[in-house]
Amino acid sequence: MTGRRGRPGRVLLIALLSVLALNGCGPATRGKLLRAFFDGVPDGSGKTADAVKDARPEGKTEGPESGTKKQAGPATFFHPPFLEGMCDSCHDSTSSQKLIYNGKELCFTCHDDFTKDKKVVHYPVEADECLECHQPHQSDNERLLKKKVPQMCYECHDEKETRDLPAHQGKEKCLECHDPHASGLEKLLK
Repeated sequence: MTGRRGRPGRVLLIALLSVLALNGCGPATRGKLLRAFFDGVPDGSGKTADAVKDARPEGKTEGPESGTKKQAGPATFFHPPFLEGMCDSCHDSTSSQKLIYNGKELCFTCHDDFTKDKKVVHYPVEADECLECHQPHQSDNERLLKKKVPQMCYECHDEKETRDLPAHQGKEKCLECHDPHASGLEKLLK
């Protein structure tokens, strides 16, 4: 009879030791342990990743367009901190669901604030809604977009109205003329 009562105590002890081990180990060991229990935890090797374009020595990138690494597979573009297993770059180390900052304040810890001194800021950026357009970890699309351009743009901008504008006749590439985040010109023109 006493053996059965001792089991919940053992389970609790094992759980407690596991939590302590995860908190006390380095990123590589923690990653190994997490990968043993959860799918999708990156290995951090980056062996098949291309170099990050336009990386600055201090770790910032030229803007939100740069900084994604491409790998083979279904989701081909990865946010470098995610790919390298640097979850603590964005997430509170005590809670994987909690971010260290909210909205664009989090993005601007690595990316330059591309809204400074701009006359026009695109609504999703101004409203701290970066995730309306971008995936935080990985995407099938460049720039970690949820959809390809122009389909991403048509999520908010009416496709027919946009295509019917005289300035858009014969043009398919929104980003050739428009900056998706902020601009010194009206209509986010470059």
